[in-house]
Amino acid sequence: MKQNQTDFEGEEASSKKLYIFRHGKSDWEARFSSDHERPLAERGAIAAEKMGKHLAMIKQDPKRVLCSTAVRTKQTLSLAKEKGGWKSEVQYCRELYLASAEEAIELIHKQDNAVDKLMLVAHEPMCSSLIAELAMGANVKFPTASVARLSFRANHWQEVEANRGRLDWLLTPKALFK
Repeated sequence: MKQNQTDFEGEEASSKKLYIFRHGKSDWEARFSSDHERPLAERGAIAAEKMGKHLAMIKQDPKRVLCSTAVRTKQTLSLAKEKGGWKSEVQYCRELYLASAEEAIELIHKQDNAVDKLMLVAHEPMCSSLIAELAMGANVKFPTASVARLSFRANHWQEVEANRGRLDWLLTPKALFK
């Protein structure tokens, strides 16, 4: 195991980082016409801002973001990006709303290989399912406004496949912002 970790860490130039950001806590009391239109709660907005700022502080802001078109995911991204000062390119993807892990992987495969840090802003259960699929069955609880980072020894996003990633960390608002 030590040898694999060393090999992995020694290949920074040929590695891809995938960030998975679950939307902040949503507001069930708000008026909305469909689940897709449900907004963030105040608590969710605050957590999104803090997570965005924290990721920038630790130099983990993404180069490109694929974001579900649901209101709560767009709000989460907007707040995180603004507070963190991210310069990320953003693409809104309707297919990330209620996507399966396999559908998310298909989107990942279509990304420009010049991008080394890609973020998905999405929903449960896809967030935890995607981690389990890519990181050798890693079983994680994925609270709202949490971010996970997976690393891949890969030159191309098409190489991101089941059991090829390593779960580096999972940051939760509760752990970071007590």
